[in-house]
Amino acid sequence: MAEAPSWMVSDLAEEIRRALAEGGAGDGNLVEGRATAVKASPALGNTSKMVMGTSCLPPNFSTVPHVHEAEEVSVVLSGGGWVDIDGTANPFEEGMVFFVPSNLPHQTHSGPEGLTVLWFYAPPGSEARWMAPDGGGDPRA
Repeated sequence: MAEAPSWMVSDLAEEIRRALAEGGAGDGNLVEGRATAVKASPALGNTSKMVMGTSCLPPNFSTVPHVHEAEEVSVVLSGGGWVDIDGTANPFEEGMVFFVPSNLPHQTHSGPEGLTVLWFYAPPGSEARWMAPDGGGDPRA
């Protein structure tokens, strides 16, 4: 990893919104009704201990409830909604940063404008399912 990868947040947001609209675009894959793109990961060879990517949820959408070892930090780029963490609703809106602790069940819900987030996971591993074109892998990850 000689060269540090870098991206413009606006480009990341545009790419993942396009992936949602087109059923996949750029690095974005459509998985379980939402678009997700892994941009940095040990599997890509550009990080060693963390993962970074983007997701875009359509309006009034809910992810499958899931749990993973990774701690998760998300930056809301546009839209809003809430994340249920271990049974507690935590609202968020554009510009907010939210944290999901390791190994707690959670489910993300978008509001009427949809939701676009930039997210970071550590430790790596659960991102493998987002990198498969068909979203293959363990749905609990």
